[in-house]
Amino acid sequence: MLKNSKLTIWISAIPLLFIVKFARENPYFTEAYYSQLFYPWVFEIHRFFFNKFPFSFGDILYLTFAILLINRVIKKSYYWCLRPWSFFNDLGVVLILFLWIFHLSWGLNYHRLALSEQLGISTDYDLEELTAGIKELIVNVNQLQKELVKVDSLPVIPNNSKSFFLKSTSVYHPTNPSLTFELLDVKQSLFSIPLSYMGYAGYLNPFTLESQINSKIPTLNLVTTTLHETAHQMGYASEKEANFIAYQSAIKNDDPYVRYAGYSFALRYFFSELNAIDQSRANHLANKINSGVIKNYKETSDFWKKYENPFEVIFEKIYDTFLKANGEPSGLKSYNEMVGLVINYHKNIEKF
Repeated sequence: MLKNSKLTIWISAIPLLFIVKFARENPYFTEAYYSQLFYPWVFEIHRFFFNKFPFSFGDILYLTFAILLINRVIKKSYYWCLRPWSFFNDLGVVLILFLWIFHLSWGLNYHRLALSEQLGISTDYDLEELTAGIKELIVNVNQLQKELVKVDSLPVIPNNSKSFFLKSTSVYHPTNPSLTFELLDVKQSLFSIPLSYMGYAGYLNPFTLESQINSKIPTLNLVTTTLHETAHQMGYASEKEANFIAYQSAIKNDDPYVRYAGYSFALRYFFSELNAIDQSRANHLANKINSGVIKNYKETSDFWKKYENPFEVIFEKIYDTFLKANGEPSGLKSYNEMVGLVINYHKNIEKF
């Protein structure tokens, strides 16, 4: 019976491959029937069950699975040594089951219609548009920094706790900004210290659909990370689209600190792109940023430097490969591609 069950699971990989291939090649269908029809229903079911837990149930699930896996390896290691094929058979069964759950519960959102097409805008831009965007962002960042601390040489320090920002901001629907969503059950990860060493500010658990936030990161980063992960919960799997939604939601917020977090968040990505194209121009424009803003950036940089380790590059490579396997050809660089969305959004839909 068990052997037949394993064979059935292996055979089920064939229709799964066809489903993923069809979703990738038919984004309009995926958008209409999965992302807008099926996924919201799945999310509400997950939310009904997992919102009852004040802690991250997904983290407990991962920990439990890791313990069971280690126990399984210990018990079957001798058997697997004698029959190596059995090891790969068992591993394949587990992976196929995980892939079914992953794709049906959330993963097919990677293949939905691109947000740029939904908005009717391009993602292309030239050097002058990038420069103009940076100048606009600098004006907004400097203005908000002066409004919040009165002196341009002081960093912005939040008046509220991190838990306040986990519950107080709203996420705007990217194609209909008149619709807002309250933060959807964002939880502080139980593994925040390991996440810091891995270089992760947060993540969406695709099996429980909980947003996990690294509670150790500076509050300025926590604001945009919370909005970013909530965008993933809404069904926007693309990193550049989640970044764009986080930015858009932050700058429309009534709280000047949240707006400051949004504008400074985008400015960092804009400068990253300009540095790669014209470093001298980037250095010239950087001199126009208030020194207090620079100190906020340094706080973030110092935080990540504190957790630097030789294994971080391995985790980055794993996630880069994961993104590329799920329709993000740029991998980790896709985070930076939010720049094109921001520029063209402000160019065609709403001015800076």
